[in-house]
Formats: sequence, C-alpha cells, structure tokens
Amino acid sequence: MGDIYSQVLPQAPYVIAAYALIWVSLLGFVGVVFSRLRRLEKELDVLEESLKRREQA
Repeated sequence: MGDIYSQVLPQAPYVIAAYALIWVSLLGFVGVVFSRLRRLEKELDVLEESLKRREQA
C-alpha cells in the first residue's frame, strides 16, 4: 500500500496545478460570457427604445 503512495504523491502538485488551471480558465470564460451578455442586453435596450421612438413618430 505504501508503494502506491510513493508513486502518486510526487505527481500531486502537477495534478493540483492542472485542476487549478482548469478552474481558473472556466471562471474566466464564464466571466467573459456574462460580460458580453450584459453588453448585448444594453444594446438590446437601446434598440427597443429606438423602435419605440420610431413607432411614436
């Protein structure tokens, strides 16, 4: 049993770093998506307002 841990533990920092990199990348991607979504919602609001003004004129 100790033989297994002696082979696995030296690679543990690499595995932890890989998981950390995946999580940071995923959180960054989600942040970018939400940022673009907010920008698109603002643009949609501007277009809706423009259409309302055009219909009233």
